[in-house]
Amino acid sequence: MVAIAGPHTKVVRRIFTNSRERWRQQNVNGAFAELRKLIPTHPPDKKLSKNEILRLAMKYINFLRADAGTCARGICDSAFPQGLGLPVLPSPGRSGRRVGRGQDQPRWTFGI
Repeated sequence: MVAIAGPHTKVVRRIFTNSRERWRQQNVNGAFAELRKLIPTHPPDKKLSKNEILRLAMKYINFLRADAGTCARGICDSAFPQGLGLPVLPSPGRSGRRVGRGQDQPRWTFGI
């Protein structure tokens, strides 16, 4: 016997598909929210679009990679990152993390 897909089956399938799509979209939005928290911005409370988040994340990753490369060569001077093509500004709204003897670690922001 072959089961015939009636209107009830189509409704159940649509509900399941909609539920799965909502779950997927919530995961994507959650991932962007987490990434938004990690990227330094100026002003710190500026809500970035998904496009801006991805662009800044790529710039930030490149900056960190270049900074790690200079530190590997023994030149650790992240206070003046140059040659990256990025506008870099200290972020006044976010306090740096305490390091060592109570000194603040500088934070940087990247423009799009």
